[in-house]
Formats: sequence, C-alpha cells, structure tokens
Amino acid sequence: MRSTGTASLRARRGGVLCVGFAPAVQRTLVFDRLRRGEVNRARAVFVTVGGKAVNTALALVRLGRPAVVAGINGGASGRRIRSWLRAAGVACAFTPAPQESRTCTTVAERVRGTVTELVEEAPAPPRPCLRRFERDVRACLRRASWAVFGGAVPAAAPVRFWARLAAAAARGGVPVLLDSRGSPLLAALRHRPLLVKLNADELAQTWDVPCRGGRAIVAAARRLTSGGAQWALVTQGAGPAWLVARDGAAWRVTPPRVRGVRSPVGSGDCVNAGIAHALLAGRPMPEAVRFGLACGTANALTWTPADFAPPAARRLARACRVEPVK
Repeated sequence: MRSTGTASLRARRGGVLCVGFAPAVQRTLVFDRLRRGEVNRARAVFVTVGGKAVNTALALVRLGRPAVVAGINGGASGRRIRSWLRAAGVACAFTPAPQESRTCTTVAERVRGTVTELVEEAPAPPRPCLRRFERDVRACLRRASWAVFGGAVPAAAPVRFWARLAAAAARGGVPVLLDSRGSPLLAALRHRPLLVKLNADELAQTWDVPCRGGRAIVAAARRLTSGGAQWALVTQGAGPAWLVARDGAAWRVTPPRVRGVRSPVGSGDCVNAGIAHALLAGRPMPEAVRFGLACGTANALTWTPADFAPPAARRLARACRVEPVK
C-alpha cells in the first residue's frame, strides 16, 4: 500500500497544530421533545467548547496526541474557552481579538432523535487582527509535526488565506490536512496538501456539479488530486466515504452502523483528529481514514463534541470496511 511519508512525521517532535478562525463556547441542551411556541425544559445542559479546530485538538488529546489550537479569540467567552482547553490538556496559541468570542447552541431531542444547531456567526476580525493571526500561525508551524486547517474563510480574510499557510507549511516540511471548500480550498491545491477533506455537498458546491453516487464523487475528487492534493477524502455523514490517491486509485470506506446516536456535532472534526493520529503512528492512508471514520462515529454516540472513548473508536475501526474501487 502507498507510502504517506509517516517516517518523517514521526521524526518531528512538535504537536499537531489545529487552526480555525472562530472557537466557541458550546452549549448543548437535551430535551425529550421540543415543542415550538411553548415553554420547553431541558433534561440536561452541557457547557463545553467548540469550533472545528478546537474539536480536532480535543479529540487528538483524548487519543493521547499533543495538540495546539490556534484561532482568533476574545472577551470573557474567549477567556472561558482558553481556560477550558488548558484544563483539558490542549495548548493554546490564540490571537487576541477586540470582539467577544461566539457561543453556539445545539438542541437535541431524545424522542425524535433530531439535533438542531444554532450557530452564532463569529464577528468579522479587523484586518490588523487577521495579519497578526497569520503571523502567529506561521510561528506555530515552525514547531509543528502536522497541521490541520479547518473551516470556511470569513469574508474579511483573503480567499488565499489557507493557500498562504499551506505554502508556509510546505516550506517547513509540515504535512497539512485541509478541511475546507470552494475557492479557499482550490487556491491551496498547488501547495500539495497531504490530504484535503470535504463532504459530498461541499464537493458539489466547489465544482458546481452534481455529486450523487460513488462514481460521480470519485470523479470530482480526482479533480482535486489532479490539481495538487496528494489525497482527497469525501465524506457522507454515516454513509460511505470515498478516498482518492494522487495516482487515481480510490477506496470506499464504510463506517459501521451504530445504535444510540446522540449528536453528530463535531464528528467531522474527530475524523480529522483520528486520521492525523493514525498517520503519525505510521499507518497508511486508507487505514488512517478507517480509524478517522471510527472516531467520528464514536463521537456521534456522545452529547458533546470530541468527548468519545478511544477504546470505542478502536472497536468501531475494526468494523469499518475499506474496499478498493475499480
């Protein structure tokens, strides 16, 4: 099976750098049934932290892998996020912002099994803050063993923001997993990220083509690898994921069906963490994706993001199917 350069990954001493623009205070409210227009009393309330980079870093630490999270963070909620992460063992490299960091809320209903996300949009960071953020991330890259860049690029930031950081990582020999979509993703391809990841809807939006069914997904993913990505991974929630290599080879990776799903919030971020962890442990890419999907599935069995049990992820990984696609 193809090499992923994991020997060089193990040689570096730094942790995994997880970069995203907007960390959040995460509130999860659990109801038996939510009735619109009426008074609803939550059966359980969890106050944790969230955001793509934050969830990925938390999952990595849960797996025993040192992680550093970078983002734009401010105000009393920002201090709360930093304190929570430090207590969880995540190193913080936040860029201070004049605005208050956001709070996002997840509403879960036990009877219907539905989960609704109420996402507070992050305030637009001022240009000086964005410039400092980029400088801070570049400094962190010099000490990183791996980097995970995740999320949409805000309108106030340059479209080539991820591309500039991917170029800096490439110059420093730091492998990159880029979880994004659209123009910011496409602009970064020329810097040959190790892995680009997005879901099927995001892939369709990125190329403005339908992506229904495995054949269409693989064809669109191959456009990402022909553009420069070494590997491309397209997920479909609980459905099969599709992995494509630079040489055109492809795999279907099917996560196991599970009962007792609580909340899928943060599952994609836990997939990122599982992949990075497995690659750093020397696993080939298809096996790393198998473990990543298992981490995402394990996360869906919990109420709060990145709070899964690693033994459960390892058991689920054994039930994931990895099949070459002809």
